[in-house]
Amino acid sequence: MTSLSSPTTTGFEPLQQAFASYLQETNLYPGLTHVECSERGGRLLLLAEHSAPEVGQPKDLLKELESAFRDLVPTVGLPDAAWAAAEMLSARIYLKLKAAAQPYAIHTFTWQPEDAIQVVFPSESGTAAGVIEAAAPEALDTSGAADPPPAPLAEQAAPNSAADSAPVAPALADAGDPAPSANRASDGASPGPTTGLAFNDAALALPDAAVQAPEGGGNWGQRWTDRGLRSLRYYWSYGLAALILVGSGAFAYALSRPCVVGRCDRIDHAAEFSDEAQATLANSPNGEDLAAAQLDLQNAIDLLTPVPTWSSHYEAAQADLRQYQESITSLNAVIQGQAIATEAANLSQNPPHPVEVWVNVHLLWQQAIDWLASIPADSPAYDYSQKKLHEYRANYSAIGHRIVAEEEAEANFNTAIQTGKLAQQRMESANSLAGWQLATKEWQAAIKGLSLIPQGTMAYGEAQAQLNDYRQQLNQVANRATLEEAGARNYHLAVQAARSAAAFEAQGQWTMALAQWQKAVASAEQIPSSTILAEEGGVLLETYQPALANAQNHLRTAVALQTLTTKLAQLCEGSATPCTVREDPSQIQVILSSQYAEPLRQAITPPAADGTFAFTNQLSPSVQQLIDQIISTSHQIDRQVAVYDSHGGFVARYRPDLGGFIKN
Repeated sequence: MTSLSSPTTTGFEPLQQAFASYLQETNLYPGLTHVECSERGGRLLLLAEHSAPEVGQPKDLLKELESAFRDLVPTVGLPDAAWAAAEMLSARIYLKLKAAAQPYAIHTFTWQPEDAIQVVFPSESGTAAGVIEAAAPEALDTSGAADPPPAPLAEQAAPNSAADSAPVAPALADAGDPAPSANRASDGASPGPTTGLAFNDAALALPDAAVQAPEGGGNWGQRWTDRGLRSLRYYWSYGLAALILVGSGAFAYALSRPCVVGRCDRIDHAAEFSDEAQATLANSPNGEDLAAAQLDLQNAIDLLTPVPTWSSHYEAAQADLRQYQESITSLNAVIQGQAIATEAANLSQNPPHPVEVWVNVHLLWQQAIDWLASIPADSPAYDYSQKKLHEYRANYSAIGHRIVAEEEAEANFNTAIQTGKLAQQRMESANSLAGWQLATKEWQAAIKGLSLIPQGTMAYGEAQAQLNDYRQQLNQVANRATLEEAGARNYHLAVQAARSAAAFEAQGQWTMALAQWQKAVASAEQIPSSTILAEEGGVLLETYQPALANAQNHLRTAVALQTLTTKLAQLCEGSATPCTVREDPSQIQVILSSQYAEPLRQAITPPAADGTFAFTNQLSPSVQQLIDQIISTSHQIDRQVAVYDSHGGFVARYRPDLGGFIKN
């Protein structure tokens, strides 16, 4: 696994200066003037800081910096360290704002020393062929004459040659590897057997004309290519080896494939990428970490894919390759599941939503769960996927409850609306207390249905608006139902009291009859005028009020007669003939014993012209008391009182309208 020790920055000054010159001349991005280079655990770290704002599309800028790195390294070299001599190096570029603590974009790629050939020899038929042709006359004698051995390196180089100050490129190995890295889709065609040459520490003796820089400076790639050619002029002895390999054809190509000759560093580097991916996945990775782990695994796969079947390391490489492919398949499943989960989360923002939207979100969460559930237990992403599975299943369950709540809310709302319409119809057609009571119950049911709709559902807002209207309707109907109930109650009380009064009248119990008639009239008067029974209550009053007056008259008559009877009974108590009182529709008959009737007949004089009368004889106190009682009773009941003797003979008649007795 890659070490997490502190990064090393020693030896990168030439590369950093080359980057600074490149950025100054190209003005690649405003505010980007230098790139800090370091190494940690065998990985090259390139930190590009610039002033705000962030790059809108950082991928393009990162690609440009990668391309610059590939062009600059062959000209300036890398630090003299064990990691720099590896067959393949992993590099990572960070983009960071100067004021920020963390980078905002990361790009990882691999670099092989053999990539320098792409800079030195851009094509099979171009520079490489020219270099070999230029070297042939000096390196070979076609006439068969023996030439002296080549001069030492110091003697071959001109004292003032530009190549004297150019750094020597690092040794190149596996130059014939055509396998592209994960980030080299735009590097061009892979080199064929012609460029698949093995360059070590010797140099080709190249004429100065072959490495002269074009006038006007040219572009940066061409200038770095020329410098590379000048740096390779010393490796003349391997030019001969190159010619031999070119002549060997397929054999040279077979030997140039990765991991064919010697040990296979690709397996170790791929393992480092895999270990780093596992370390990234083990520490609660975020989206950028997942992408970085995916890139590390892809780099590991790209390293092992080119290993040919004739390599002695093929079986080991294939075993690791299958493991890495399974790991990246699982990781891709995690990334796919997270992408779907993000879509579900975004779709569920700003609720409430219709049921159709929640169903769609529900399906998306299920799809995300299915992706993560497919990850095997031996996958590096398994622990992370299980954690996310717990979250996704909880979200899936919550959305399920949302769907049920929305469906119930929608059902309750529709039912409440239908009940409200029915209540409106009941209210408009109500013509009885039962009708108004039924309308009240319908409004209450509609309000209850709307009250069941929970907050946060799609129907809640509209339900609240309907609730205000329905409550007003309920108050109106409830008030009317209360009035109708009061009217019906008073109507039935009036009718019942009238029936009781009539029964008491039949029994001559005028006191009870009067009380019941009073109750009947009061109840009829309390029927509200706006109710259905108000008109019938008026009809009852037209009947009950005269009955009440009649009962009052009968009660007065009964009381007066009772008083008169009591008095007569007291007067006639010692008489042989009792005194009695009889009532008929036109008058009251008082039958006196002879000792009272005869004195009264003799004492009464004929009435005068004005109807008045007088008593001719002085009456006894008892007779005078009897006369006063008769007069009082007549006035109380406003009826005539006729006096008869015990034999039925007429004595006199008192008329209240005349205020005196008459004898006819």
